[in-house]
Amino acid sequence: MFSASPGPKVPNAMLDTYQLQVFLAVVETGSYTGAAQRLHLTQPAVSRQVRLLQERLGVRLLRRSGRRMLPTYAGERLAEVARQVLGLSRQLEQEMALLRGEAAGMLRVGGSGAPAWHVLGRLLPAFRAEHPGVGFRLEAWPAEGAERALREGRLDLLLCEEEVRGRGLACDMLLGMEAVLVAPADERWSQRKRLPLRKVATLPLILPASGTPARRFLERYLEEKDIRLTSTLRSPEVPEPGTALPLVAGGMGVTILPRSLVEQAAVPIHLITLWPTFPWPLYLVRRAGEPNRLEEVFCTFALKNVRTLLR
Repeated sequence: MFSASPGPKVPNAMLDTYQLQVFLAVVETGSYTGAAQRLHLTQPAVSRQVRLLQERLGVRLLRRSGRRMLPTYAGERLAEVARQVLGLSRQLEQEMALLRGEAAGMLRVGGSGAPAWHVLGRLLPAFRAEHPGVGFRLEAWPAEGAERALREGRLDLLLCEEEVRGRGLACDMLLGMEAVLVAPADERWSQRKRLPLRKVATLPLILPASGTPARRFLERYLEEKDIRLTSTLRSPEVPEPGTALPLVAGGMGVTILPRSLVEQAAVPIHLITLWPTFPWPLYLVRRAGEPNRLEEVFCTFALKNVRTLLR
């Protein structure tokens, strides 16, 4: 008579999704402190959940490198699967809520650039008024980093100024906002209502920093009109378009921004219509394929209502 040799110990219960969530927060923030801040927990509570998870799986999941906590190979594999598990769990909760006739759940929305945050400031309150059961986790992302976060399921939606076309991503034009010249409210500018677009190359134009989506957009559009920004007078560069406003008000130069972003600015500026007019774009990016129902509800609402909300 033969007896089977004992196999590896198999856990007698499913993995705890709460522990997976805590572990992912440590991986994504790089520290127990960052995870605790994100999840509104204490640092000891975070480290305890990670320790219990490691004991349960019998493998080391994290290693220290300087001040950061990095995943081991086992930790990388667990993080990959955990994102899928938590994403499916969240999607299931949203589907059940929609079957009950209500939209509920959490959407993780990224913003890249001042125009994105301006539009989100109008969209989110109106959306929450119709769907009070939906919560939002908002994060500032550079467009390049957000692409990976979307693919990995760490981000649901992104609003950005630059069209994003890549593997596994879908990108829709949300709207185009009229671009205007923003000038100081002084005697030189206050009487001017319109300006030919070709003349911006002769002005002290304050530009977004080289390599930013806003700068790339302006360079591409104006160069199509044979307007070279390199020929403008020497002026400061700013990390975000909106941060140019105090410099404009102080007389350092002029800038180009979406009209709706600056119409109610608190600093003394004067808006001049550019001729011909051109739109400052804003895109809505998500994972390709069929979106989960909550993402679909938000995207449909945004595309239908954003122009009205910005009037």
